[in-house]
Amino acid sequence: MNSLEQIVDPKETALLIIDMQNDYCHVDGACGRAGSDASSVKAIVSPLNSLIENARRVNLKIIFIRTIHDEWTDSSAIRSLPRYEEWSNELCRPDTWGAEFFGVLPQPGDYVITKHRNSAFINTSLDLVLRSIGMKTIIVTGVSTHICVECTVRDGFQYDYFPVVPADCTDSGRSDVQVLNSALNRIDGRWGKVVTSGEIAQAWGLVQD
Repeated sequence: MNSLEQIVDPKETALLIIDMQNDYCHVDGACGRAGSDASSVKAIVSPLNSLIENARRVNLKIIFIRTIHDEWTDSSAIRSLPRYEEWSNELCRPDTWGAEFFGVLPQPGDYVITKHRNSAFINTSLDLVLRSIGMKTIIVTGVSTHICVECTVRDGFQYDYFPVVPADCTDSGRSDVQVLNSALNRIDGRWGKVVTSGEIAQAWGLVQD
C-alpha cells in the first residue's frame, strides 16, 4: 500500500474545489432560502483556504468546479424532481450572485470547470484535463459531501484516479454531522481515502499554519 506521501505526490495530484458557491454555502443562498441550514459551511472556509495555499506552495494543479443551472441544461429528469420548483428559478443561475464563489477565489493559473450535474466528471472536460496534465490523484473538497463531492469521488475512482478527501475541507451544507460522516465513511477505503488537511500538509513536507 502506498503511503500518503506517495499518493499526494504534487507532480501527479490535482486539487478539486467543488461547488463552493453562494447558493449552496451562504445562509442567504437558494438552498438556505429553501430550508437547508448552510451555516456549517463557514467552518471549512479557513482550512480549505489553508489547503489551497499549501497546494500553491508545492505547485499543485488547482481546479475550481462550479455548477450552473439554466433552461438549456435542466433536463426533464431534473425538472421532475419533487423539490425542483422550490429552487429552479434561483439555484446557480448564470451571472447571478448565487453562482459566484463562496469563501474561495480562483487565481491566475487555476482552471475553472462548469458542470451541470452532480458529478464533476459528467459531460465536462475534467477527465480530459486531468489526463492531459498527467494526474493520478484527486484531492476532492467542497460541498455537498453526500451529493456532488461523493458523486465526483465515485466517478473519479471509476476513471482510475485515486480520490483523497480531507474531512475538514468538505461539508454537507446542512449542518448535519450524521449526513457528513455517513458520506465520509462510504468513501473511506471504498472509493478513496479520508484524511485531514493537516495530514496532507505533512505529506507535502509543510508545517501546518
